[in-house]
Amino acid sequence: MSESRQAGPLPTVTVVTPTRGRTDLLVRAMESAAAQRNVHVEHIVLGDRCLELAALRGELAERFPEALVRNVTLESDPDLPMDYRPARLAYLRNKGARLGSGEFVAQLDDDNTFEPDHLETLVAALRAAPGAGAAHSWRRVWNPDGTPYLLAGEDPWHPDPDRRARSFAQLSAHGVFEPGSNVVRDVFVAGGRLVARVDTSEFLVRRTVFEDVPFPERFSAAKRRLEITEDVAYAQVLYRRGIEVVPSRRATLNYFMGGYSNAGALGSA
Repeated sequence: MSESRQAGPLPTVTVVTPTRGRTDLLVRAMESAAAQRNVHVEHIVLGDRCLELAALRGELAERFPEALVRNVTLESDPDLPMDYRPARLAYLRNKGARLGSGEFVAQLDDDNTFEPDHLETLVAALRAAPGAGAAHSWRRVWNPDGTPYLLAGEDPWHPDPDRRARSFAQLSAHGVFEPGSNVVRDVFVAGGRLVARVDTSEFLVRRTVFEDVPFPERFSAAKRRLEITEDVAYAQVLYRRGIEVVPSRRATLNYFMGGYSNAGALGSA
């Protein structure tokens, strides 16, 4: 990490990464966390019953001495939810945050990366809005091979294929999507209504807020039918609690298509 250009100690950010079975991508994510400017990062990496991570702990400790790498198993965490993946990921994200002590809490999925100024600009956004409890960035979307994923015609994240074109049009009207661009200008609230189009890796939350409002770990049958993910559930609870969320208006998250917060297949060992 580079030296701060500001007087005083660097702000500490706890970055949480759940992972399973994608150690090559995990290393890329960890490199981006270690390269953050003008913040001190304590990186908490939690393997979801990840044998590969257990084998790499020594190497990762040498390469990333400020990271805490642990493997979570059903033996160590018998309350780990196994019947709905977003619930399990919420559990891991909350556990990782509680293992850290940073003034701020961020998430980084193992297949995504931060630009070097990602956390710095989010901290600046929160410090410019003392009443806000969380901030979020925008993102650039990439194919797994590193080429830009150009958005056109359909919302690739909508769970209902029949509604993806309509969702794309609605979000384009809000300025989230621009046809032919790989930049997603995510928004939390538009027109006074919750839009909740913020990826988990875009959030930065004050620890005082996170301790009061962690990721929901319980999902009703209705939410499961709708395939509500933990980032959407978290946005909903922030909105219900009246937590102000401010944007950095900077595309500082690199979001790679092709995976969903890889915490492994349900029910796998």
